[in-house]
Amino acid sequence: MSRRGAVVQSCILLVACLTWVKCATGKGSLQRGDAAGGAPPPSRGGAGGEAVVLWWTPFTGVMGQSRNCGLGTCFFTEDRSYLHSKRLKAILFYGSDFSVEDLPLPRQSRHWWGLLHEESPKNQPLFDHQPVLQLFNITSTFRRGSNFPLTLQHLKSIEALTSTREFVPTSQKNDLLGKENLAPVVYVQSDCDTPAQRDKYISELAKYIKIDSYGACLHNRDLPAHLQDPAGTYDHDDFRALVAKYKFAIAIENAGCDDYITEKLWRPLSVGTVPVYWGSPSVRDWEPNPHSVILVSDFPTPKDLAVFLHRLLENDTLYESYLKHKLERQVTNTLLLETMEKRRWGIDNDFEKGNFIEHFECHVCDQVLTRHSGGRSRANPGEFQADLSHYGCPEPETVLREDEEPRNFWVEQWNKARVEAHVLHRLISRPPKRFTPEEFIDAVIPELQRDGFFQRFPPEHEEL
Repeated sequence: MSRRGAVVQSCILLVACLTWVKCATGKGSLQRGDAAGGAPPPSRGGAGGEAVVLWWTPFTGVMGQSRNCGLGTCFFTEDRSYLHSKRLKAILFYGSDFSVEDLPLPRQSRHWWGLLHEESPKNQPLFDHQPVLQLFNITSTFRRGSNFPLTLQHLKSIEALTSTREFVPTSQKNDLLGKENLAPVVYVQSDCDTPAQRDKYISELAKYIKIDSYGACLHNRDLPAHLQDPAGTYDHDDFRALVAKYKFAIAIENAGCDDYITEKLWRPLSVGTVPVYWGSPSVRDWEPNPHSVILVSDFPTPKDLAVFLHRLLENDTLYESYLKHKLERQVTNTLLLETMEKRRWGIDNDFEKGNFIEHFECHVCDQVLTRHSGGRSRANPGEFQADLSHYGCPEPETVLREDEEPRNFWVEQWNKARVEAHVLHRLISRPPKRFTPEEFIDAVIPELQRDGFFQRFPPEHEEL
């Protein structure tokens, strides 16, 4: 390759990296300043003799706080000056804000690295790959294999699944189809660029069954004026009441990854609407009862799915077989029941239980107090090293099981991250164990070339 060609590819890669950083630092599902709802105010002064846990990516808004956890006291802070403290035991990263340009390097063997990342793999594809995951010693993600799993982070309680407070009976839903001209299926989505390409699937499905689409994606019906701000709409009682009127709700995740299950599933289940779901391959492990959810993957084509939905529309008994958690007010899924029973944190600003951020911090505190033997952490080996079971997601697939676009941005990013993960691990692990952003890019480009990345995803322009 000519020097000019290499420069062009380097520039293209840099633009891609900058675009990725923008995606990764976008607004997540957690608010920074008030994320630690119910936490006491920061203590004055610095850490005493406690172990120090440092948030490297600013996240909680707490610059210094001593907290008594199960096995002792730790000092939690976002103050990076503690990086040089002899009492520093763990450095925590929020996944969406993790940046190869801003790491505490060279890494010290006495410091554990912890990862909190409950969001979609579209936010940071690096965590889909083993070489980056194994940089971390303790994790909290949506995967049940992480050290502090958040799989059910969007489910308030088992009672939310069995309560009939918001439930609309089938006979009333049947009447609403005519009285309010409702479609049998509701779709509400405003994130229209996802790895799953769900809008393409819904466009095809809508050829065979009527769908009311209230969001920005495939919009064909307006929400009431007071519900048109997406920031405060989806948990509003009136919005939930709207969803409850429908027989079916489209619930397609941003990406398909084991245990990545969001409110897209739990909201319709909680209000008594049958979810039409695509996303986590392991979702059957978590549904309230057998066949509480209709899986898109069970049907070869959108037309086949539509035929089945029409069959349920014509047979109330068959339709209600998906609503046993409401009609019989019973959940039989042992794994779901046991997992919720063991969960000590709450959601929706539960000040009594606290949130998963506070509980994860204390989990880290307890682990470093018991496993930092002789003042040294074991940074990599054995049980102290994360692997693909802690987060890793496969190459993005589309709901239609085919990529209709000649160039899929998300597949490209996943494959770029696969190469970057190897380079990042190498640069952190080998002397001098530190690097500049330019050195990282210069190391990535030849690896992408050797990997065949530019053959699979050729630059779109020969010149910039």
